Amino acid sequence: MDTTPRTEAGPEPVLLGFTLTADDFAGALKARRGKTTQGRLLRLIAVAGSVLCVLLLILWATGRGAFPWQMLLTAGITVAVVAAQPGLTGRALAKGTQRNGEVRTTVDESGLLVATRTSSSTVSWQTFGRYVETDSAFILLSPDKNGTCLNILPKRAAAAPADIDRLRALLDGHLPRA
Repeated sequence: MDTTPRTEAGPEPVLLGFTLTADDFAGALKARRGKTTQGRLLRLIAVAGSVLCVLLLILWATGRGAFPWQMLLTAGITVAVVAAQPGLTGRALAKGTQRNGEVRTTVDESGLLVATRTSSSTVSWQTFGRYVETDSAFILLSPDKNGTCLNILPKRAAAAPADIDRLRALLDGHLPRA
């Protein structure tokens, strides 16, 4: 039996108050990477490059080629950049949002009402195409195949565990999971 409190229009609104951190952004970018065409392509390139490097090392170890130090250096730098990108971008994005202060978000049947110290906006459900749930947040992605725009709703912002369940119910009622 569904015990989610309901209004005439559906589940009660969920009120969230939070300040986005570098970890929030990094987690959202990692989640988006796993659910988008661009992210899957990036992962494929990293895996293909790693396999190529292993094959070149095998050739070198069996005496069939010169030591591929340029290839290994390039692969090492590529893997480091791919691995570090969410964290580096997350720190930059968090710095950019610090001037806005706390984000107050109301999620209801019409969408999201987002307010900060410097702005407020209403975002309808049609703005989003799908969402991803992680251990720490709900990430709402734009409808384009690469989820270019995203909204982060950290679970820590919920006043009670029941708020997380209501938020999940609202998201499930309006968006597919990625």
